[in-house]
Amino acid sequence: MDMRRIFAMAGITFLQGVRTQTFRIVGLLFIGLFGVAWFLRVLSVGQRALMLRSFGLTAMEISALLLVVFGAVASYYRERETRLQAIHLTYVSAFDHALGRLLGNCLLVGAYLGLATLVCAGVLWHEDAWHRAFLLGTWSVFLKLAVMCAFSGLFCTLLSSSIFASLMTVFTYLAAEFAVYPLALEGKAKTMLPIAVSRTVYHLLPNFDKLDLKYQAIHGESVGIWFLAGITLYAMAYLLVIFLPMWRVFVRHEH
Repeated sequence: MDMRRIFAMAGITFLQGVRTQTFRIVGLLFIGLFGVAWFLRVLSVGQRALMLRSFGLTAMEISALLLVVFGAVASYYRERETRLQAIHLTYVSAFDHALGRLLGNCLLVGAYLGLATLVCAGVLWHEDAWHRAFLLGTWSVFLKLAVMCAFSGLFCTLLSSSIFASLMTVFTYLAAEFAVYPLALEGKAKTMLPIAVSRTVYHLLPNFDKLDLKYQAIHGESVGIWFLAGITLYAMAYLLVIFLPMWRVFVRHEH
């Protein structure tokens, strides 16, 4: 493992992602979604600040997910089809390449969320709706999208079609985001599926309900430092768990 080559690969991935049209399109989508919320703020009498913070975080998460689905996935297949990946592998190992791409995609998502947060902060400050807890929501969105970067990399190495890889990334995100709700319903009513099976599936998926801090960010509530450190370590551990099979599959395909 050569850290310089890993960071070089991460930098290449980041710069490629920033220069793509997808980065600009999702940015415009975010501005459009948040702009609609800004124009509708007059309808939220007494709840304007909550509505703006909620729409801001939601628009950030949706647009950043699309950046992963259409940006990171398409970049991987384009790199492989143009033989650019083979050129990279003559200078870096498969491990350095896989880890560098993952870090680069996470950096790309982080930079995008940072820019989106600045836009939201400006609007919220102008509307007297800014609260520093909004940054907690941004951090939780980043953790969730970083995990999805790992999943998208895994699906790219497993599947030969970019469409299937994108769909699997979206399905995994939806499953991780909403798995807690059917699990709660099964605890109150009888179903055909044993509750043990549902719990197993839930714990195998990334538990985004544990990472989500949007409620606290919207309502301006603080979060303990140990809780924040705990969800960060959980996301990093899940990244490692997904990266290892992604790396092994990548090595097998390239050799």
